[in-house]
Amino acid sequence: MKLKTSIACSLALTQGINGHYIFNRLILNNKLSEEFQYVRDVTPGGGSPPLFAKAFPIYDPADPAVVCGRNASKVLNPTIQTARIYAGDDVGFMVSGPWMEGDVMQPIFHEGPGQVFLSKLPEELESLNDYDGSGDWFKIAYAGPKNSTTWTLYYQYAMNFTVPETTPPGKYLMRMEQFMPSARKGGCQFFVSCAHVEIVGQGGGKPTQFTRFPNAYSIDEPSVWFHEEGTSMFPKNISVYIEPKPPVWRE
Repeated sequence: MKLKTSIACSLALTQGINGHYIFNRLILNNKLSEEFQYVRDVTPGGGSPPLFAKAFPIYDPADPAVVCGRNASKVLNPTIQTARIYAGDDVGFMVSGPWMEGDVMQPIFHEGPGQVFLSKLPEELESLNDYDGSGDWFKIAYAGPKNSTTWTLYYQYAMNFTVPETTPPGKYLMRMEQFMPSARKGGCQFFVSCAHVEIVGQGGGKPTQFTRFPNAYSIDEPSVWFHEEGTSMFPKNISVYIEPKPPVWRE
């Protein structure tokens, strides 16, 4: 089965499924990886908790966990692999949920945007296992509102995107971020994961418009606190949503 964000999940199949989830699998050449094969494992407090404990959102854009997930900078899985990706290839982050069973798959349940960032391994470090993600990040993909009433990723299984063809070759942390803006100040929910990747290709591009995590956003900016003025509700027309900075680097 070709895994694209255009695949819709049947509402009947997902009734009663909890809305929390985690992006812990990559889609490479239309093949789905194992859970945490290339994506950093996370934990809320040490040990090896079940998946439902790993799927809880992060609420504060100033929380250090928003870089790659809770305790992910410690690389809890010493056997994590690095995915080899050719610049120009289609890649995806697929969502997992703790209540997947049989033919019932966990969809992206929360309304909101999805974004993908890259941060290159600093020259002074030998391994991605040593990188805490504190350097510069540039954005390579964004999925916002599909129209005035629907988010592009809502009830999809994955966020798929294309790695820019001129991305400089090298090892990177690839960061998936999907979040639900809040109409109530301070109630935004972030779902964040980081994969280990090595990008190969012709290069030649010069990424611009960098940001750093945490604190890339504030809780009161319109991309995070998304509300109808004077209310605690989303605007009826969500196409007015403002894409979080920085803009996507397009080579």
